[in-house]
Amino acid sequence: MAEKKKLGIFKLTSCAGCQMRLLYYQHRELEALTAYDITYFKMGKRDNLENIKVDVALIEGCVTNSEQIDELKRIRENSTILATLGGCATRSSLWGLKNNKPEKEIEEKAYKDLSTIHSIKAIPVNDVVKVDYLLPGCPVGEDEMTEFLQSALVGRRPFIKPHSVCVECKMKGNLCILVAKKEPCMGPVTAAGCGALCPTNGRPCYNCRGPMIAANAPALAKEFKKNGLSDEEIYLKFTAFSGLSKVYEEVTDRA
Repeated sequence: MAEKKKLGIFKLTSCAGCQMRLLYYQHRELEALTAYDITYFKMGKRDNLENIKVDVALIEGCVTNSEQIDELKRIRENSTILATLGGCATRSSLWGLKNNKPEKEIEEKAYKDLSTIHSIKAIPVNDVVKVDYLLPGCPVGEDEMTEFLQSALVGRRPFIKPHSVCVECKMKGNLCILVAKKEPCMGPVTAAGCGALCPTNGRPCYNCRGPMIAANAPALAKEFKKNGLSDEEIYLKFTAFSGLSKVYEEVTDRA
């Protein structure tokens, strides 16, 4: 029998939701994981091997202190394939909201004694080391996680959906929340993969999966403006889960 590929699952600054979901909710993902020798996964196992070579490394969370930069570089050096696990690692997600204010101001809101605090701006993994695959989502969807795990086993490139949540919405026959209800739905610029979960349940898309490829942010911002949203409300819509994404910079640039 061929030796199993080694897999490490690592956590930086995050809510641990992607790992939690991986463990408790999705049977196909768990089945795919049995094909690996999981050498490091603190949330999932007691015995973890530090600083060893792995075939695949999954990183959940963004970088928010200097120690994590060193840790991330060690993981990159010790892994053949490195992929981000979820929106925090891919775009800094909600943690990126703190990037809009001076770091000292943020620290003072959280800590009384700042002498031992070494926090920095929330940085996505791709800004620190080379990332082979970006897996978006808050959390990552079952289909794309299973696709990635299976693809990495056989050495092929995983299929990442290139279209927007709107496509998934239309496939389900949903009434368009943006057009029919004039609600600020981010579906037209958000990467598909969730199965249009929020619009299917009558709520506008929040953009938790981040930008789709070639998203037309100015056009959607113009529609929001026409429907009565202020400039500040539009700014928050595009930055809440995506930080200051370059894909959205025509809308979010305040220089």
